[in-house]
Amino acid sequence: MEIFLTLSEELHFGRTATRLYVSTAQVSTTIKKIERRLGVTLFERTSRRVELTTVGRGLRDDLVPLYEGIQRAMDRAELAGRGITGTLTVGFMGIQAGRFVTAAREVFERRNPDCAVHVVETLLHHHVGQLRDGDADLLLITLPVDEPDLTIGPVITRSVRYIALPAKHRLAGRDMLSFEDLAGEAFVTMADSVPGSWADFHTPRRTPAGRAIGRRGEPCATYPQALAQVAAGRAMVPGDAQLPMLYQHPEIRFVPAPDMPPIEHGLVWRSRDDADTRIRAFSDVILEIAPALAVPGTIAAFRGADDEPESAASRVGRGRAAVSGRSAGERAPG
Repeated sequence: MEIFLTLSEELHFGRTATRLYVSTAQVSTTIKKIERRLGVTLFERTSRRVELTTVGRGLRDDLVPLYEGIQRAMDRAELAGRGITGTLTVGFMGIQAGRFVTAAREVFERRNPDCAVHVVETLLHHHVGQLRDGDADLLLITLPVDEPDLTIGPVITRSVRYIALPAKHRLAGRDMLSFEDLAGEAFVTMADSVPGSWADFHTPRRTPAGRAIGRRGEPCATYPQALAQVAAGRAMVPGDAQLPMLYQHPEIRFVPAPDMPPIEHGLVWRSRDDADTRIRAFSDVILEIAPALAVPGTIAAFRGADDEPESAASRVGRGRAAVSGRSAGERAPG
């Protein structure tokens, strides 16, 4: 089941083998065995591509909820016997998120002395890759996230969007910007590993009136790399209220754009880890400490659907479930 579902996602025998730590031959043999048993072809294979057949797509859709149920049952059994122990690896994106995570680690480890927290930085080019690679169990990152196998937990901060501009830019002296002011300007280009939906939300290609906004420069894998392009006068970069406080640079000006969609940071983890009590406990600590640490101009730590109106980021990247275990069709917190 695991080999079939992984191949149906990767559509590549080599990547499937790498992901499952098995040989390519084992993947191929297993799929052939299943097809012989069922008497149907599940994948169309050529030398250049692998695609699911109609029957294969139907089998995948039927098996996914069953497989996820098995995973949750196994996780619950394991966690019931283990409790909050071991090591939890938490990634953060941005200076403010790093402050939250490191402060939460102190509180969490004091309350749960049998569980250590390992903190890692999540860069732009990582996006959610650290969850997929097993390098992190939980991320506090910039939303939206639109991945079917990940849970979008509580939104931790929401802020008016800021635009980082070269100090000599024609708009740099403004007290605030409108979305339409960005027509004809250019954002930085994101690294290829950054999902298109995330890049389009943060660096839109058009204003609400349909006027073009460009992208310029070499692809940026980190936020400091993007700000370096701003300082060099090559492009502009979006961000939130932490920019003017935590990313000061003499060649950059930070101007709010209040009519653009706000910027949110939220918690994200693998949906198969929904039952992990360590993740839930750490999420609770983040929610607890965020209000005291949030920079001015940031709304911090809201959990429920009625606390704040739903933002554009939440609509784009709601994910499969929320912190209370909602399904993908239900509304996520924040």
